[in-house]
Amino acid sequence: MADNYFKHYPLTSFSNTVAVNLLAKVSFRKDFDKRYYTFHPYTIKEGDRPDIIAYLYYGDPGYDWIVYYSNDIVDPYHDWYLDQETFKSYIEDKYGSVYAAQSKVKFYRTNYYDDYSVITPAYFNSLSNVQKNYWTPVMGMDNTIIDYERKKEEVVRSTNRTISLTVSNVGNSVFQVLENIYQTSGGIKTAVGTLRSIESNNSVLIVDNIQGTFANTLNVKGDDSLANATVSAVSTLSTSISSDEINYYVPVTFWDYETEKNEKKKNILLLDPMYVEDIVQQFKQLMSA
Repeated sequence: MADNYFKHYPLTSFSNTVAVNLLAKVSFRKDFDKRYYTFHPYTIKEGDRPDIIAYLYYGDPGYDWIVYYSNDIVDPYHDWYLDQETFKSYIEDKYGSVYAAQSKVKFYRTNYYDDYSVITPAYFNSLSNVQKNYWTPVMGMDNTIIDYERKKEEVVRSTNRTISLTVSNVGNSVFQVLENIYQTSGGIKTAVGTLRSIESNNSVLIVDNIQGTFANTLNVKGDDSLANATVSAVSTLSTSISSDEINYYVPVTFWDYETEKNEKKKNILLLDPMYVEDIVQQFKQLMSA
């Protein structure tokens, strides 16, 4: 349990207050990293806790702190993998709802890991110069180019495009920064974007992460605020991903981002049990110094 993690630290005084000396971790970590211990990969399963893993692996739930140290986990409450139910609660607390996290784009990322296509040299030569940047040659036995495949390179852009909308509010509701705004036609969303800032006394909306095309013939509405406004002008302020290359990118939502970050925490390393006593002795010596 997390409480066991901190009980091994020495106490220190600061402004007449006794507290756990978290800086003691530094000395132990340096020594710990210099040794050539054996570690084994482990994938956390639903319901696994550090104390349960310590009991199964080391025979003592009190050795959960070794699990933390082996993975350089500083904050047991936030750095440990969250099971599905806990993760859902975390998302709701941070973003308001699962829907909000899933509907808002955090950034754009190249989609090479999903693209296994191979193109001929002739097709490559027909691409624009911008598009050619996303392909790499496949060499034949005689050192000539036989095909092209997607370049295994991750490129991240904070947005694809930023625009400004000149608007006039309908009603009293006010748009909220960071909410999704959208336009509809025939009940179908034709354009969606993230409201980054509001300027000129609420008459100009700065929007990025654009999907679709905003038009001055349709009203714009707020997903959270339910604000409604007519649009008199639409102008592009900047373009980070051109229309030529947009197919090489995929929007990453806050849900995607948080899920990927949490999934990475599943894969940890466990110190081989034969080294436990050695680590415990080192820890005791350093913490009592």
